[in-house]
Amino acid sequence: MEHRYRQLMRKVRLYLLTEVRKKSWTSRFLSAKIFDPVYWSWTRESVAVGAGWGAAAAIAPLPMQSLWGVFACLWRKGNIPVAILMAWLSPPGFTFFAIPAQWWLGWFLFSRFGLPTSGATWHMLKTGVEQWSWAPFNGLGIGMVSLEFLTGWAVSSVVLGGLCYGLVQLGWWLGLLIKGRRKHGEDGKRARPPHEGRPK
Repeated sequence: MEHRYRQLMRKVRLYLLTEVRKKSWTSRFLSAKIFDPVYWSWTRESVAVGAGWGAAAAIAPLPMQSLWGVFACLWRKGNIPVAILMAWLSPPGFTFFAIPAQWWLGWFLFSRFGLPTSGATWHMLKTGVEQWSWAPFNGLGIGMVSLEFLTGWAVSSVVLGGLCYGLVQLGWWLGLLIKGRRKHGEDGKRARPPHEGRPK
């Protein structure tokens, strides 16, 4: 799998770098940064960081989630293709489910720790998302509703990103362990002398 990945990435980088030469100075500068081999390497840390940032961006209620995953990888040296792939975890329309869930998480955390809440209800939020307006929240502190939502968004993104990072690290470690045991077993069979023809 790693060999195929390296071959594919080499072809993609070669094609994109030839296309970049036709573009402006800023495009060439950004492309040179993005196509640095550090951000395309197939190592445990790089893949885990890319998966974590991509998953965190996937549930963010932002446009162009893949782009945010790429910027995060440029900041923390993660694998860009993996981040883009993980950012596509959220299907179209997922935001309509994520926004209420993230607001509820923020409201739950505020109420759990005894902080003042906005007084919004699940029905208000559902109506607001369906109508795509703030009308159901008239009379409430919009700032507090937004703060609950931002808290839920930050916590859910950090938890999902950290979970994906840890799962990739664990999966990679298990893969190496299985591969090492398999190799050790094959080496042991080769080193064992044959029984046929042995002098008695």
